[in-house]
Amino acid sequence: MKRILLALFLGLGLIGQTSAQGDGKDYGQIHGNFQTNAQYYLRDTLIDPNGNAFPDERLLAAGFLNLVYTKGNFMAGIRYENYQNNLIGLPEGFKGEGIPYRFARYKKDGLDITVGNYYEQFGSGLVFRTYEERGLGLDNAMDGLRLIFDIRPGLTAKALVGRQRIYFQTGDGIVRGGDLELNLNEFRDKASSTNLIVGASMISRFQEAQDPIYNLPENVASAGLRANFIAGDFNIFAEYAYKSQDPNSTNRFIYKPGHAIYATGSYAKGNLGLILGYKYYDNFMFRSQRVGNFTEAMINYLPPLAELHTYALPALYSYNIQSNGETGIQAELSYKFDRGTLLGGKYGTLLNLNFSNAYALNKDFTFRQGLDSSQTISGTDGYQDWAGIGNIQYSQDFNVEVKTKINKNLKGTFSYYNFVYNRSALLDGVIDDLVSDPNNLDMVYVNAAVAEFLWKIKPKHSLRTEAQIMLTEQDRGSWAMLLLEYSIAPEWFVAVQDAYNYGHPDPDLRVHYPIISMGYTRGTTKFQVNYGRQQEGVFCVGGICRVVPASNGFSMMITSNF
Repeated sequence: MKRILLALFLGLGLIGQTSAQGDGKDYGQIHGNFQTNAQYYLRDTLIDPNGNAFPDERLLAAGFLNLVYTKGNFMAGIRYENYQNNLIGLPEGFKGEGIPYRFARYKKDGLDITVGNYYEQFGSGLVFRTYEERGLGLDNAMDGLRLIFDIRPGLTAKALVGRQRIYFQTGDGIVRGGDLELNLNEFRDKASSTNLIVGASMISRFQEAQDPIYNLPENVASAGLRANFIAGDFNIFAEYAYKSQDPNSTNRFIYKPGHAIYATGSYAKGNLGLILGYKYYDNFMFRSQRVGNFTEAMINYLPPLAELHTYALPALYSYNIQSNGETGIQAELSYKFDRGTLLGGKYGTLLNLNFSNAYALNKDFTFRQGLDSSQTISGTDGYQDWAGIGNIQYSQDFNVEVKTKINKNLKGTFSYYNFVYNRSALLDGVIDDLVSDPNNLDMVYVNAAVAEFLWKIKPKHSLRTEAQIMLTEQDRGSWAMLLLEYSIAPEWFVAVQDAYNYGHPDPDLRVHYPIISMGYTRGTTKFQVNYGRQQEGVFCVGGICRVVPASNGFSMMITSNF
């Protein structure tokens, strides 16, 4: 099958090349993109004494090639992936090579049909979201059939069925569902600053049950309602979702139904912007099969409602969603001080304030005597329905960011962060029903600051600097970091950075993590090489995280679009 698909697209590419030579016929077009990552690992007993990041095969690599053919209303594509072997820290299931993604799609008269693989999302994703995040090793694409039908302007229906991708295979569960959305302004064909968009979603999973201990439901369903109200400067979105009994490996096989609420409201007028958010997730991890690890076979997505930090040191304590139960809020305020004012200065100043927190739910657990005579919640309802806010704090994040232009050639960004981070839950994975005393949790308290400057030296030449410091007496102690990046747009850049863990409790581990990087861009192709030490940390995208082990070595990345 792989050879047939590759031969087919090679033939289409030759046809497209013939068309480009001007014979006057439309043979369609082929587009795509390519990426490869490789790393050569060096032994570093100081940061990796056990050799966890020193594989038997020194050179590891991963890459992919996307090819998409379009002609009129028809589109088809494949993605070839190669992991020889995958980089340290990514899921081990990505091993070998294959074509795990292929599809054909046809659109005409309001009907959109896809067969094969596809990504889709209903609402905010509480009920259903499939997507790819290559940096996390996450790809939960569907493999099956999807129909999208524009019944009339402003009214769209979706239906789908299939199985989810798990590495180079598909999961055991069959996923089927649908979504209906009404956009009132488009439905009435009336332009207005006030609009209402409402939607309803449903997803179900079927998986055979042959468990010798538990009577597991073979059909599990999740459904949600959502509304987005827009009125002038206000925008309010809210979604509620419910999940039927779903005993699985993530919730320790309890029979409690799940609930989820996600709501945001925003106001923007003139120089002022305000965003408020609320989340409540109760036993709402939904997979297309009962047993899964990390990001495998996830049907839905829980928005983190927390600041997604991009600077290296604050990002070490990024928030990781606790799908078995959490609640929290977020508030963000932004204001632009006009130029010529006291706080705006000569060029104007932008101020952003952000606050978020997350707590465990107030769970009164139901225990039973397990087969090994120890207490367990497995096989019970787990805890009472609709639990309130518990006494275990997962996180608190307050940060301030100021962006200003100092002179015509120099811009500055200044940030301050204050974190409370529950390392036991967010990094070590300690489940709240195993916590006998909340006071014994491993909590980390952080103060951090970042100063970033961008200096335009002359046309096409610029120098970017980052100075970061993070102060804490817990975990690995305090850090400092300095980065210098020189760019010659649009082709070249070279960067050097050093993160120094000067406050580590073990004096022997107060070490530097230097990295040298260089990149070159030509057209739509980019080359980048790096050498140095990578500190252990948490890499997160959208509230989903993976642990990156400490490593040392050379790495290379090539990306291209065509």
